[in-house]
Amino acid sequence: MSEDKTHRNPVMSHRFRSRHKAYFFDVYENKHGNHYLKLTQSIRDVNSTADNPQYFRETLHIYEDSIYEFYQYFENVIQLIEQKNRSNPSTKTESVDENSTSKKEDEQE
Repeated sequence: MSEDKTHRNPVMSHRFRSRHKAYFFDVYENKHGNHYLKLTQSIRDVNSTADNPQYFRETLHIYEDSIYEFYQYFENVIQLIEQKNRSNPSTKTESVDENSTSKKEDEQE
């Protein structure tokens, strides 16, 4: 890490699991006082062992100046998926309780 960059703690952080994936919603504040959303998907490699789990991470940053437009499109996507699920109930996804994992699992990722 370069000298001008310091590790910042998130202003807000939420996580939930879905099967072998974990999703992280973190809000950070940059050095200018602007906020951004960092969305991370962590996928456990199904070929890794319990003693040595391997994860792949993909991250997306949504900056403050585009967060509302992102939200509008995201809301449209949710509405479309709900509409498709109502017309074809067999494709509904199951809900996962966000508090169903332990702190130890969080630290491993």
